[in-house]
Order: sequence, then structure tokens, then C-alpha cells
Amino acid sequence: MNGIATPNVAVVIVTWNRKEDVSRALEALAKQDIDRGQLDVIVTDNASSDGTLQFLQERWKPERVVQNPTAKAHEPAFALDSAATGEANVGGFRSLTLIRNSENHGGCGGFNTGLGFTWDVLDREDSQARPEFVWLVDDDIDLPSDALRRLLEGARSDDTIGLVGSRTVDLGDRERTIETTVYLDPKTGVMSDEPSKDHRLRKSHKKWVREIGGTRGVREYAGLRDVDVVSACSLLARWSMVREVGLWDWRYFIYCDDADWCVRFARAGHRVVLNLDAVVFHTPWHHKLTPARLYYAQRNLLWMLQKAGVGRRIMARRYGHLLREAIKAIMMRRVSHAEIIRRSAHDAASQVTGKLDDLSPKPEPIMDALKRAGALSSRARVVGICHRPGTRVRFAELREKVREELEARGMPEREPKWVLALRIDMPGPHDAGEERGVERVLYSPSRRSRLFRQLGFLRHPARVVVVFDNENDLPMVSGRWNLQIDGRSPETGRLERDGALVRSKFLGRWLWTGLRCALDVAKLRPPKSRGRYG
Repeated sequence: MNGIATPNVAVVIVTWNRKEDVSRALEALAKQDIDRGQLDVIVTDNASSDGTLQFLQERWKPERVVQNPTAKAHEPAFALDSAATGEANVGGFRSLTLIRNSENHGGCGGFNTGLGFTWDVLDREDSQARPEFVWLVDDDIDLPSDALRRLLEGARSDDTIGLVGSRTVDLGDRERTIETTVYLDPKTGVMSDEPSKDHRLRKSHKKWVREIGGTRGVREYAGLRDVDVVSACSLLARWSMVREVGLWDWRYFIYCDDADWCVRFARAGHRVVLNLDAVVFHTPWHHKLTPARLYYAQRNLLWMLQKAGVGRRIMARRYGHLLREAIKAIMMRRVSHAEIIRRSAHDAASQVTGKLDDLSPKPEPIMDALKRAGALSSRARVVGICHRPGTRVRFAELREKVREELEARGMPEREPKWVLALRIDMPGPHDAGEERGVERVLYSPSRRSRLFRQLGFLRHPARVVVVFDNENDLPMVSGRWNLQIDGRSPETGRLERDGALVRSKFLGRWLWTGLRCALDVAKLRPPKSRGRYG
């Protein structure tokens, strides 16, 4: 470190069924241009089923393998499973420890496992390994060789700095920065790369943006920036302050757990900074976003805002937003998505912690889904709602794929009646003779036109309504089933029941959730930590 001795650093990595990824992350750690003999690396395996533990044992030769047979991430029970092998680990670290959780505790519980081991073992039992800093690292990242050195330089520039984050660069385009500054607006609960109008850092941020040109993209970034939130994909924390503030809030599972930690550090009077010179290569977060992950983001944000001390009005506004989004989703034929949004509000108000039960139907091959819905029949109507550029082509590809499959099986007579619900401002010809065997329903973006066209489906209801990428602007098309098709996996779809009965039952649950949210706002109190886990 430019002539300065490397301090003791505990490095915590969490993995789940990504043995190749976590091995590459360890390779990146082994290439850091600091004294790796000062690093105690802890890999938490969240009950992987792909042989992660054995793979890492054979590849990296850890000194310790530790079992953590607990159902609760905030109640660890570390038990040494394998003593020292008699040889040094392959990475050249002072120590390498693999911890095997008996259950998947998510990113939050996985990091807490590693942090808890650092607290209980490295800090207490081995004075030589007592850390000055702890470095949290995601398993699906890559790091330049100076990543840790840059983080340490930032942390040592000011003793009041508690957390130092990294500038995130696209793993697939290593010239493009995808995340720098992140600020929290407590009035809206929104995290953004631009501070709100009354934010204490707004003036300095605006000046910096004018100089640099923007918060993302291909630009020359350097220096430290005070922020509200930094990401845990590469996050350095001062250990003495960790012991003061506490570990991660055990309730979260994934999402907002690192943001919550940052807010708590700031409330304790410690600086949270971003080191623009410290780079981490990572996949853009929205590439991994699913409705289920959205549940954690929404539920946990409500808890984080409550802990940040926002008033009843802000909490009521956030609950109200989720309840409106849930109604919108059920009306737009996103049944499981609507239930997930409702559950996020209900579970936040009811203090339901941990992992979400799988509410979404499992993806299955398109032909299997259509068969299960009874749509492989010449009497069945399959409606495709095409109101976005590209969805029209995707519906045409779907029809052609089904025709080819039926012909290959010798059942061309089973082809359903195709109905293309096409908004007139979509590109391409709108005449009915464009494609064979396809009924056209044209409509304009106006409410009157959409309502009128939907009334026609009351006489001829659909067996299946195809919805692409959770988007639809004909909410009242009559149909028994929805087939949700994601552009990231067009070969499969998620089939879900719909109709008046389904929506009526949802409305009953929605009303009960609204009452729970109102009660939570009425008795709002900042929660008190009852231990070191949050």
C-alpha cells in the first residue's frame, strides 16, 4: 500500500449455487496488490445444492470448514467441521474459512453469518486476526487488482469515515459506469443518484455533476463523494464502528439491508463515502430483478424508513402507493404480481420477516402451458395484447412456434383461434389480410376506445390472454387464464388463473391489508434494536 502496512481485513463473501462465480471472486481477491497475508477470507455458503462446498474445498484448500446448523441467521451456532489441512490455502490469504449454513438465509443472513463469525471468532479468539476493517463482497463480481487498496486509502483519509463503497462498472461493458452516488429522500422513500432539493449535499453534488458530466456512463471519475448509501457488492467497513452500530438487520433476507446499514452508520455520526477510484465490475441490478425480489425491496424499504424516523404521513404515503400498485396490477392481468405487491405491504405492517414463500407460478414450456389451460383446440381463443413496440412480432413468433409444434405432432387441427389486440399507434400495417387465421381487434390509446373494444370480449371470452413483460393496457378482457411471457426467457411462460372470482378474493385480502397498514401507521414507533443484529 504505497509503503504503508496493510491492516488486518476480514473479507466476507456470500454465495448460493454459484460455485464458479465465487471461485472467480476468490481469484480476484488473490490478485489484490496488497499484503494478502493480512486478509482473513470467509465464504458463507447458503446451503447450496450444486456442490459448492466440496468444489471450494478441493480448489482453494481452506484452513477451516465450519457448519452453522441454525434456522435463524441471527442465532449462529458455529461448529468446526474440518480442522486445518496442514497446508496453506491456495489464495495466499492468512486464513480461508468456509461456513456452510444449513438453510438459505439470503444475502442479508449470509453476510450476517460471516460478520458474526468475525465477531465471535476472529475478534475474540485470535488477537492476531482482529480486524481493523471488514470487506463485504458479492460472489458475482470481478475486481481490479487495486480495488482493496483504493478502499483502504479512502477509509484511512479520515477517521470519521465508517463505510466506503465502490464505483460500479458494468461487468459486460467495462468502460461504462452504472452506479456512483446514491441518496435517500426520506419524504418519498426513493433512492436516487440525485439528491432531493432540500438535501444537505445537493449543492456540492450539482457542482460535481457539472464538472464531470453525469453520474453514469463513460466518464473520468476520481475522488471521494459523501453519499447516503453504498452497495454491499464491494463495501469496506471500519470494524470498531461495526461493533458500535451493529450488524445487518436480520429481518431483511435480501435488498435494502446494505442501505439500512448505511443509514444507521450516518445516524450514529459516521461518514458514508463512495470512492470513485475503487471499482467493482458487476451485473446491472435490474437484470436480476423479479417480482419476488421486488417484494423484498418494497417490504424492507418500509422498515428502513420506519427506522430512519420518518413520520406517519410518509409511511401512509408509501403504504398507499403499494396498495394502488396492487390494484393496478390485478386489473392489468398481473395476478401473482399483484399478490406479491399486496404481501409486501401486509408483511411490512405485520412484521413478517425473512424469506417469501414462492407466490409466482413456475415457468413451463409454452406448449405445456397452453395444453394445461385447454387452449390447444380450434374452439379456444388466445388473445395477444400488443401495445408496445416489439410485442406484435413476439406474438407472431409465438403463433408460428405453436403451429410448427402442432404440425410436427400431427395435430394441426388443434390450432387455437388467434386474436391480435393491436393498438393503432404501433408500427406496421393494420389491415386484416396481413396474416392468415388471425382476428384483429384494433383500438386507440383513449379510454373510450379501450373500454369499447373490451366489451366485445364479453360475448367471445378468451381461453388464454398472453401478456408480455408484465405490461397490458386492456385490463378487462374476459379470459380464464393469463400466460405471462418474459422477454428474457421467451421459450417458457407462467400460467395463472384469472377472472371475476380470482379478483374478488384478491379484493378481500387487499381490504384486510389496507386495515393492517392503517393500524401500523397509527401505532408507528421507531423500533429498538434488541441485539447486535440490526
